[in-house]
Amino acid sequence: MDGSPVGGSPVDDVRDVAFGADPGRAVVVAPGAPAANRWAAAVALGGQGHYARAATLLLGLLHDPAAPRVVAAHAAVTLASHRRQLGGHAAARRLDALGLRLASDPGIASRPAGPDGPSAVAARADALVGLAADALGIGDLCGSRRLLDVARAVCEAADAATAPDEGRCTVRAGWVTAELELVSGNAVAATRAAAGAARRAAGSRSSRHRVKSAMVAGVSRAVADPATAPEALLELDALAGAALALGLLPLHWPAALAAADLADRPGVAEAAAERSAEGVRKARRWADALGLASGAEVACHPPDGPVRRPVGRQEPRRGATRSALPSASRHRPSDVAECSGSANDRQVNRSSDAPNDTVSDAPRRRHAAALTLGVLYSRSDPIGRRLMGESAWVAQWLGVM
Repeated sequence: MDGSPVGGSPVDDVRDVAFGADPGRAVVVAPGAPAANRWAAAVALGGQGHYARAATLLLGLLHDPAAPRVVAAHAAVTLASHRRQLGGHAAARRLDALGLRLASDPGIASRPAGPDGPSAVAARADALVGLAADALGIGDLCGSRRLLDVARAVCEAADAATAPDEGRCTVRAGWVTAELELVSGNAVAATRAAAGAARRAAGSRSSRHRVKSAMVAGVSRAVADPATAPEALLELDALAGAALALGLLPLHWPAALAAADLADRPGVAEAAAERSAEGVRKARRWADALGLASGAEVACHPPDGPVRRPVGRQEPRRGATRSALPSASRHRPSDVAECSGSANDRQVNRSSDAPNDTVSDAPRRRHAAALTLGVLYSRSDPIGRRLMGESAWVAQWLGVM
């Protein structure tokens, strides 16, 4: 991962981290950087889970009288998105409403914030999608649906006017639509919305949008058609690994928890193990389709070691938690033996059930999610930490295992 800093460079370089293929690059904002650069840097920082640093930039833009109002509108909507990611839908709603009001000012409605800067129509579209997500988060399903109906038309106009984002707003609207349909009990409609977002994101240069679109599509598919759950389990494991590799911690923990929930379904982990035994072709199909595949193969466990075929367990214990890869045998494969050890690594019928083992079973996935949530907590400002502690949407990282 390239660690070269960005933020004081031209706006296109900052946007490449915020909306491009390398979202994990270090972001450093130079003193006196233009407002549009500071906003794009905050977007990149939020994607990495650096919520406190992002909030400092965004609040600064909201209180800077010299910042263009259109940039302030985007700052409000972006801060709302970060609050929502930490479970603060009510707190986000106020910020989305502020962004919509700022972006609807007739004086800025048709003016961008300088060359290649963010547009007012994009801010309005993002604010409307955000308000729909906020309504969904507080249980107002009818309000969320009405806002989405309004947002879709604005999103089409925004995406047409902001070609470099390659349909960003429409993709986000697809995520919220899929989540709304899932909560409403219409998994088939959720699958259609998620598939549309994934197709749109496939042509985007944003790794973050491709990964999240694939996550939403996989979960929606598994709910609509339980027969696809084993394949979704493999995909979610691969997506969790991709999120870590790309530095996108806010996407890692939901992917890991969704995979853990699927692994706990009766028969799903066993079926996933059979698919894995056939090879990694199915497990990496999502990467081929979305342009994320590289020379390395994708396994159905986090990328903490070389890809290997699943290891069969002899005489499994009754009632034991089964994993996407069967539990380890007495003779550990060579690639695992070379990994750093842990207390249970060579204990027969125990190491594969331990969260810190190489085998990716449900406890390990939940443990990984807990670690990521702990990191996000440490990277959040006091308001974000409070929201995490109070949220019914964000899993408590001390109790997910």
